[in-house]
Amino acid sequence: MGLKRTSLYEVHKTLGAKLVEFAGFEMPLQYSGIIDEHMAVRTSAGMFDVSHMGEFYYKGDIDAINMVVTVDLTKLEPLKAAYTMLLNESGGVVDDLIVYRLSPDEVLLVVNAANIEKDFQHILNYLPKEGSHVFENVSDKWFDIAVQGPKAVDILKTYFPQVVDLAAFGFVSVPEHGLIISRTGYTGEDGFEVYGPMEEAPTWWNKFMDAGSSLCLKPAGLGARDTLRIEAGLPLYGHELNEETSPLESNYAFVIDWDKPQFIGREALVKQKESGIQKKLMGLEITGGIAREGYKVFSEGEEVGVVTSGTMAPFLKKSIAMAFLRVDKAKIGTPVEVQIHGQMVPGKVVSKMFYKRGKTQ
Repeated sequence: MGLKRTSLYEVHKTLGAKLVEFAGFEMPLQYSGIIDEHMAVRTSAGMFDVSHMGEFYYKGDIDAINMVVTVDLTKLEPLKAAYTMLLNESGGVVDDLIVYRLSPDEVLLVVNAANIEKDFQHILNYLPKEGSHVFENVSDKWFDIAVQGPKAVDILKTYFPQVVDLAAFGFVSVPEHGLIISRTGYTGEDGFEVYGPMEEAPTWWNKFMDAGSSLCLKPAGLGARDTLRIEAGLPLYGHELNEETSPLESNYAFVIDWDKPQFIGREALVKQKESGIQKKLMGLEITGGIAREGYKVFSEGEEVGVVTSGTMAPFLKKSIAMAFLRVDKAKIGTPVEVQIHGQMVPGKVVSKMFYKRGKTQ
């Protein structure tokens, strides 16, 4: 079976993008270059095609869909979104996602492209077999364009002035165009994700490019998306998150609503919280080399962890990584060494949020 393509494929070709396989899709890795695109997002704006992401629509009893996510949907008001996770019974992460409360009895769940089929079946397994609820995989019907960076709001307000007043993780519906516009993103910058009918993607892409032409807006690909999210300490499923690792171990406990009496994986998390975790995801700052996934981390000659993601951060201009570390070696400031091409390269443990808008470590 051939690779899937989003409805922006021809646009990417016209722009001279380097296309690669990702999660079963042929997607742009870069256009003008990863560093150039990364810096555009940090200083002005970049635009990403993320239409490969999965979307599930649910309508019905909110308590039923509430069982499968760690956030408490009963506390999430309509026109608000939340970052959350799907867990298995052991507390491992099936996927991380954003859930949108469309109305009192409707939600949209946006999941990772590589996990669409797995996530849909996972949720379906926990929904009531009887009842009048609707649960649909609408991934092939929606485009998702992300406009990210300090100038993103100026670009979007050209067509949608209402976005100026949107709070983070708020969204608006634009029914006359069939769009949902949320103030969310995956870059560490202010930004927006625009969802709409798949066939309309080229029209809106070109409109946003026109609006951003005087604001240094650049198309950006998967390469910059990865370096940006690492700088911001954001996880990528299959690297920092997996089914054998809990949100406590991944250092994402904030996604758990402990006041919520029931959700899949809650009992396992409570037990782990009481007994304590053995590993913890932290940041590393490295001197003299670039760490990549799978590289071993040492402390005082003893192996104490493994790198999950690493890069030479374009904006911060230093080598950074995220790594699972033994808990007793996960304290900020702890000196470590990373084995890079057979050499022990010095580093230290830092917060995994290397970059936060307006602040750096």
